[in-house]
Amino acid sequence: MFTVAFPHPPASGGPGSFQKRFEAELKNRGYKIIYAYDTDKADIVFVVGGTKKLIWLLKNKFNKIPIIYRLDGINWIHRKRKIVPLPFIKSEIQNIICKIIHKFLSSYIVYQSIFVKEWWKSAGWRKSKNYEIINNGIDIEEFRPYFNDVKTKPHLICLEGYVDYTPYAIDLINFLSQKLEIKFEVYGDIKFKEQREKLKTDVNYIGRVAFNDLPKTYQNTIYLSLDINAGCPNTVIEALACGSPVVGFDTGSLKELVPDGSGIIVPYGGDPWKLETPNYQGLADAIAKIAEDYEYYSINARKTAEEKYNINRIVDKYISVIQKAIHNK
Repeated sequence: MFTVAFPHPPASGGPGSFQKRFEAELKNRGYKIIYAYDTDKADIVFVVGGTKKLIWLLKNKFNKIPIIYRLDGINWIHRKRKIVPLPFIKSEIQNIICKIIHKFLSSYIVYQSIFVKEWWKSAGWRKSKNYEIINNGIDIEEFRPYFNDVKTKPHLICLEGYVDYTPYAIDLINFLSQKLEIKFEVYGDIKFKEQREKLKTDVNYIGRVAFNDLPKTYQNTIYLSLDINAGCPNTVIEALACGSPVVGFDTGSLKELVPDGSGIIVPYGGDPWKLETPNYQGLADAIAKIAEDYEYYSINARKTAEEKYNINRIVDKYISVIQKAIHNK
């Protein structure tokens, strides 16, 4: 069986979660996993998101080892918000590194969604001919609904790495908590102090949640996605698998990921690329509609995950790309 080399072990965040699941499934199928510091020879190199190990990638390219590059979106929101210079510079450097790998080093590109492909087509340094579009996948046995005998009213959750990712996120959360007669839990960090101070005291802000607790966190909920122009957010797929219908604004890949009946994706009501204030009421109406017919939306959410995001089927697609790359070596 083939040896797959990653630049480094899984990191934190969405790309790290994907790599962890992907590696586990590859090992289950007999593939050997190594990293840049290992001395074993690789049959294929697989890059998730990005890496600083450009010299290592260049050596593999010179040795005619195919490099598969799995791509998310491009850093952009730092250009729209007032942040200190260091994070701004870091985001720009990350973009340059990703574009170098995309243009000069990769053999095959895997875009996480149609939206991501079109984004790179317009903002990248080249238009890749050798590419596939493969959404994220999860273990649908780990992330699944827990059916209870007692029917309880669903509650609303928001789960983001940074809750105040957009400048209006806290205002939106405050609006929904006051507008809706539904329990509302918010998970994740709040990066900006002034935003943390704006959060209403009646909002149940919990903070970070451990990865192992995620399946339990999604149970009997409606999932509110605050991501704007997201490539393929793991949280949306995890929520669907747990039977949690998704609501959010029609930006990025959200409309691709959440079919009708699995949730409600509403018009933004402005220009998301300019971070204009969106239509809060549209989200509130969507949440209320799902709450009235929760079982219907919940069943469809789970069905969508089973049909589209089962990690076994996703890995099948990646293995097809790996075999194609090695065959064409």
